[in-house]
Amino acid sequence: MPISFIRASDVAPQYAVFGKLPRRADFVRINATHPVAQEFDQLLAKSLTWAQQQPDWNEAAYLAAGPSDFHFTSADGRWAFFGVVQPSRDEAGRLYPLVAGAILPAAAVSPHLPELAIANELFFVGLRDQLTTAIDNSVEMLACRQFLDAQLAQSNRASADVELASNVLERYLQQTTAANLQSDLVDSSRGGLEAHLLAFVFYGELLRRYLGSAPRQVILLPLPQRPGEDILGMATWLALYRAATRLPAIRFPHCLTMNRDGRRYLALAPECFTERFLGVLWGLQPEPLTVVNVLDDDAPWTRHQSYAEASYILGRQLADPGLNLNSLRNILEKLTSSIA
Repeated sequence: MPISFIRASDVAPQYAVFGKLPRRADFVRINATHPVAQEFDQLLAKSLTWAQQQPDWNEAAYLAAGPSDFHFTSADGRWAFFGVVQPSRDEAGRLYPLVAGAILPAAAVSPHLPELAIANELFFVGLRDQLTTAIDNSVEMLACRQFLDAQLAQSNRASADVELASNVLERYLQQTTAANLQSDLVDSSRGGLEAHLLAFVFYGELLRRYLGSAPRQVILLPLPQRPGEDILGMATWLALYRAATRLPAIRFPHCLTMNRDGRRYLALAPECFTERFLGVLWGLQPEPLTVVNVLDDDAPWTRHQSYAEASYILGRQLADPGLNLNSLRNILEKLTSSIA
């Protein structure tokens, strides 16, 4: 399955691999000098150093944490790096993750994340398998390199795959009720759908107005546990977030998947992930202050002059058991455009 993205005439996809393998004494670095790969590498290094200093650090939990899919945008907004990160170690037992992913101009990727979540599903599945196999058996990452080379070689179909994924997403949004998302949230005990959507709108508005000075937090969203729906659930959350915010499209959030308490979550970071939150990649529980508390009635975004009216409108619409996700997305777009 090729890597999918919105093709431009000057787009040349690249890939990077870096990290540690149990059968090697030194770092693996393949095409890892690209600025966005180095930026992500530095963030992971800081996070792992911080995590190892915490009282609840546990090496066994680190090694058992499993792979996470990620989407990372460079600080200058020019590049997107998306792939898989998995905890690993070297031959001497020194810890560092193994990371592999594709690098593209952010304009070809970031504004289209909902569709790309679907279009690139098999790419992520294949890459997770490659990293797991490499950690178990590999010395030189040859199979992983061949896998990534093959993805890039087939990328001439990229735009067509995104168009197909867009059609799949639109059909799902039209055929699925908002009550499904509400049920997933109730099952995970993370607050209701209205609270999350209001956080999308008004936390996003807070960031838009005070970019750089607002606290950097993450929104955690449970993914469906119904067979075959986790990717559609991820695409749905990304589509609703896109509808609810006025952040520049190229600055669409960093995101990653994580497993916690037997459930898979999507973590959205409107600003870059903090090194403390990324402790979740190494087996730690997320620090409360790194995660948006959608149930906090005193949160700064609840003081916005339009908050009460938006809450009333959303609550009234969500009371309709037949409300589908496409209609909900349209409501969010109208709410966001009407905010002063």
